[in-house]
Amino acid sequence: MQTLNLNGIWRLSPLDSKAIAPHCSYFTEHEYIPCTLPGDIHSALLDADVIADPYVGQQELDIQWVGQHDWVLSKTFFIEKSVLAEGSPILTLKMADTIITLHLNGEEVGSTDNQFRRWRFDLGGKLKAGENTLNLTFTSAEKKATEVAETLPYPIPYSEYPVSAKHRNLVRKSQCHSGWDWGPCILAMGVYEPIELSFIDEGIIEQVNCETNKRGTDQWDAVVRVIYNAKQEQSLPCSATLAGVEQTGKAKMKQGLNRIEFRLQCKQVKQWWPNGEGKATLYPLQLKIGTQKVEKRIGFRTLQVRTETERDGGKPMVFNVNGRDIFAKGTNWIPLDALPSRLTADRYEYLLQSCVDANMNMIRVWGGGLYEKDVFYNLCDEKGLLVWQDCMFSCSMYPSNPEFLASVEAELRYQVPRLKDHPSLALWCGNNEDLGAISWYEESRKNHVRYVIDYDRLNEGVVGRVIKELDPQRQWWPSSPSAGENDYSDNWHDDSKGDMHFWSVWHEGKSFEEYYSINPRFVSEFGFQSFPLLDTIKSYATEEMCNLTSKVMEHHQKNPRGNSIIMENFTRYYRFPSSFAQMLYLSQVQQAKAMKMAIEYWRTTMPHCMGALYWQLNDNWPVASWSSIDYWGNWKLLHYAAKRFYSPALPIAFMKEDGIVEVYVVNDGPKEIKDAKLSVKFCTYEGKKLSKMEYRMDCKAKSSTHMCTINLHKKRNIDRENTFIYLKLKSDELYIENQLMLEKPKRSNLRNPEIKKEVTKTAGGFSVTVRCTYPAFEVALEAEGISGVFSDNLFAIRPTAQKIVTFKTRGEVTLEEFKKKLKIYDLWSSSH
Repeated sequence: MQTLNLNGIWRLSPLDSKAIAPHCSYFTEHEYIPCTLPGDIHSALLDADVIADPYVGQQELDIQWVGQHDWVLSKTFFIEKSVLAEGSPILTLKMADTIITLHLNGEEVGSTDNQFRRWRFDLGGKLKAGENTLNLTFTSAEKKATEVAETLPYPIPYSEYPVSAKHRNLVRKSQCHSGWDWGPCILAMGVYEPIELSFIDEGIIEQVNCETNKRGTDQWDAVVRVIYNAKQEQSLPCSATLAGVEQTGKAKMKQGLNRIEFRLQCKQVKQWWPNGEGKATLYPLQLKIGTQKVEKRIGFRTLQVRTETERDGGKPMVFNVNGRDIFAKGTNWIPLDALPSRLTADRYEYLLQSCVDANMNMIRVWGGGLYEKDVFYNLCDEKGLLVWQDCMFSCSMYPSNPEFLASVEAELRYQVPRLKDHPSLALWCGNNEDLGAISWYEESRKNHVRYVIDYDRLNEGVVGRVIKELDPQRQWWPSSPSAGENDYSDNWHDDSKGDMHFWSVWHEGKSFEEYYSINPRFVSEFGFQSFPLLDTIKSYATEEMCNLTSKVMEHHQKNPRGNSIIMENFTRYYRFPSSFAQMLYLSQVQQAKAMKMAIEYWRTTMPHCMGALYWQLNDNWPVASWSSIDYWGNWKLLHYAAKRFYSPALPIAFMKEDGIVEVYVVNDGPKEIKDAKLSVKFCTYEGKKLSKMEYRMDCKAKSSTHMCTINLHKKRNIDRENTFIYLKLKSDELYIENQLMLEKPKRSNLRNPEIKKEVTKTAGGFSVTVRCTYPAFEVALEAEGISGVFSDNLFAIRPTAQKIVTFKTRGEVTLEEFKKKLKIYDLWSSSH
């Protein structure tokens, strides 16, 4: 089988240049512009200066017309007569977004209407030797959705955002393309995977899957199942090789779809482990059928999600890998860019490695984006990041008519086999918040039964049914949040079962202490916003717009109350910042504090709570949001804090009840820490030590140990406004610190720490030594205008111990330039 690709430069033009003339005059004088595929139409228009950058200022509003009109991509290519004679020409499209009609040499050859399907078109009798022209005509998804909406017997409600395309839920494309409360409305169109034209002689491998079953300490049975689409009745040589074991033979084929099976007994196999638990060992699976070859990587591991109902009616949610319960530590993933052309392998690598660097072991792929590219899952396999996979439905009701359900079933019959062999894939979840959303809308509240039936027909009748049929070894989870199958508890407020989304702190304006009010089993969404770095703001706002109430700053805050909530919490916990730069810094301190309080507390309740995935890892454009890494790849202070609060072993102190401090040591790692010493020290903001308690212990694996309760009401010599607790956990292989201020920062009598720094050049970056005269808190380093990551950030410094931090740059920077750009913030200076 010979395969040609039709990637590269295509010609892009509007279907009707007169219709777009009021918005754009370019195509009244020019016939087309170049567009690179794989890629998207908006990026091509941007590259050709036909539209302004939608990420700058309010220019998102100026490009809405692009997604509301129809476009044509055209490519002329040459086919040798000898190539045409090799076999039947089959055109394959993947991630084709979305409503596309295909014409070859002027004749219609097919159409697509679902971004998440694989589409194949037989061009036999239409493709010719010599020159051929393929046209892809893209119909506006918003226009199509509006037409569909007009034919519905009753409305299908959905959540809308500040800039939003209509009826997003009626079209099978990335829902966040229509705008979200953290993302722009850029109704992307294009093809985001290579376009392949194959000439089928023998047939084509449609699907390869490998099921592994443990049968001994290091022995596994592997069943390799293949679906082969044969062009004619024939017999072909075939083989499968895995972990040093090979099986060969001949497969007798009938015309059409054939199922071929290999059974391999693999010995001396090393197990695949999540990050922090062991090595993520992978083995190549090599498959040959006739002249075709397929290779993928297999990880040998067992994975269960324990959800057995307990005596008190509670229901845990525990991911168990290779017989070992795992505390899931991680975050939520959204598409890494609103312009699909920018979904590059190096950006996937950077973001996922940043998760590993922050001690994470799980990523939730959120249901309003896309079933991610292969590179994402391959990297998760390599790095040991478990994947919670939502299906692509979010914050909406959806149709349940036969056409829509058939489209969803076809999508899943492609996606489930595509993804199920990844050892990182831990769970299939039906949707994001659709179960709860039934109660959000006036229509669904008034006609509750109607929309419950719609939900059930889609989510249980199609999504759940197909997943359980195609991937029975993996856990099916109906919705996030939910209590599992056949349980319709209110998992927004019921903390006793399954996974919980806890948004009372952000959306309801509750204090951070509200995180102490719940005793969850698994929290898969919760978060608090911050502003990005000043560098990122400068990428979309001019200097005069660097004010929170400017039109540009408000446009790059998609949550209607977002800025107000951030500001309100300044007054709740902190003294008001003294400048715009300090405001950005303090917003990130505040965000990190919220997540730290929640996650540290929930970790102490282990094994009752066995997972915390904060919202969210990344941004898809430069914006104020819940992310811990901004659009340009800068680690916000939350991500540095996550590296610490997700540490395998950690000393934790919190004040759930006023004046009562609880101290714990958690160790969710796989190994016991022998002969550890915990010191709990009371210190003043002048740097004076008041008292110290010490404990020696063996920190057992997978344990949370309560060390002591401190009643501050009984400590008459403690002035809470002038005192903090310093924690240090130390052993031969471990050293980690933590702190607890006994009053809110705004009431604490902090001293000017008089921070001093020294900077030296190192291989690949710089070393920064930081000292202080008085204790310094929430110390944050920022290399303005320089891309890179610090080894540590958002830390406390004591006068008796200097702090040495390295900075790894992503480019060449001189020592003098780095010194000039290095900024240091701390809690005292933020309000002085």
